[in-house]
Amino acid sequence: MKKLLTVLLMTVFAGSLLLLAGHIFPGLKAILSGAAPAGPDSMARNYEKVAEIPLGQVEAHDYRRMGFTSGIVRFSPDSRLLAVGTETGDVLLLSSDGRKRWQRQAGLAKITALEFARDGRSLYIGETSPQGALICVDVASGAELWHRDSAGELGVDIRQKTLPGTVFVAGDAQGNVYAVGQRYIRQPDGSNQYYSRIYKLDKSGGLTAMFPPDHNIDTWVSWIGVDDGGKRIAFGTANYDTSRVYRYRDNIYCLDGTLNRRNWSLLLDIVPPYQNTTMRKSPDMSADGRYIAAVTTDGRAFLYDAGGKELWRRSISQPQRIAGVYLNATGMYVRIAGERVLFTTGNTYNRANWQLPTPVEHPSSNSMFLFDLTGKLVNRHKAGGMIEEIAVNDTVVMLAVGRNIWTKDIKVHGMYVLSLPDGGQTDFLATAGPCVGVAVSADSGWIAGIEAPLRLDSGEIVGGYRLHIWKRTGDKSRTAAL
Repeated sequence: MKKLLTVLLMTVFAGSLLLLAGHIFPGLKAILSGAAPAGPDSMARNYEKVAEIPLGQVEAHDYRRMGFTSGIVRFSPDSRLLAVGTETGDVLLLSSDGRKRWQRQAGLAKITALEFARDGRSLYIGETSPQGALICVDVASGAELWHRDSAGELGVDIRQKTLPGTVFVAGDAQGNVYAVGQRYIRQPDGSNQYYSRIYKLDKSGGLTAMFPPDHNIDTWVSWIGVDDGGKRIAFGTANYDTSRVYRYRDNIYCLDGTLNRRNWSLLLDIVPPYQNTTMRKSPDMSADGRYIAAVTTDGRAFLYDAGGKELWRRSISQPQRIAGVYLNATGMYVRIAGERVLFTTGNTYNRANWQLPTPVEHPSSNSMFLFDLTGKLVNRHKAGGMIEEIAVNDTVVMLAVGRNIWTKDIKVHGMYVLSLPDGGQTDFLATAGPCVGVAVSADSGWIAGIEAPLRLDSGEIVGGYRLHIWKRTGDKSRTAAL
């Protein structure tokens, strides 16, 4: 009896301590009760949600993983249709309010590029697969019109899982299609090997040019800027092996529209403590071809004229040494939108090893910087989490915001709506998990975003793999017209 009384007293005492700890540390109360962390709340002033569509099952990744779940959304030029490409190889065509028109499965492929033709009649699908294909389908039926594989140029090794991929697609006003093919190999000794090629095709799928014509680019290329007239294209390079000598050692290249002539290229200076200069989602070109904007991963933003003359440069993030650790925020995306140029930065990372912790969060991390064409800073928006993608039209900037690997605050997940030309925030459309893809229709009437699941440090999974569609409020005729 005495032993039982002792156990009861100890249980009451332990319970009291837990309740007291829960009162002092509110975050602990949720853990003790098994409750989920508080998710984000939307602050929607101009948009209302009209659809939430599951996209299948995917693995939930955590904060330690550098790459993350992907997904692509694109509105048609007339704002009436929405195309979705998923991590699992599905391509869906929906009406803008979420009603399914058709769906196709790409087999073992991962969808890595998606774009409507300028006339809205065709949809271009880039996949990473044993073929590394660019596929053109009929928007009305989903039937394949043509496809072109990149494995012949880039190679493939299925056993080592080094597959070619079409990772970027763009078109010009004449109906020509430009695509970037890429393959990457991580060698056992830790070195990297890159194979990249740029393709130009006509609207019927005929190959009109390749750059280079008879060999691969030996650096990472994942992005190109194209003007409306198809007179010039620009691409940036990245490589992470400083001991190697690369054939394509310059950082930015501008070609004529035939891909047969190099107009100019630039090798940029190196910012210590970096040993090289790289570009990832860069550059972008204005519709008229007069301007080319670029951002380097070390945090420098540039604007050039069509001839390659540097008009200005700005530092949107700089390496900082704190407690013996170099930390920075990666320069990521760039877009030219009319009279504005916008650049983004990513999460704070440790220069020595991105998987190691940093003592503080970099002040320039997870931000969008908006400049005018003279280089004057118009606005800056701190998103609070990784800006996974941006989408722009004449009046709106959309930010897809995902994980913050430093604060691990899940309340920042969602779609941020900013206005142009001032860059002020008008809406926040929350998602439980990280938002990894975003699109805005040309008329700003529709917004779409893809959410991915996230495994927290506690093991709990928040969010799911799903599509969110939002409609501009006060426009009741919009759904009926689709």
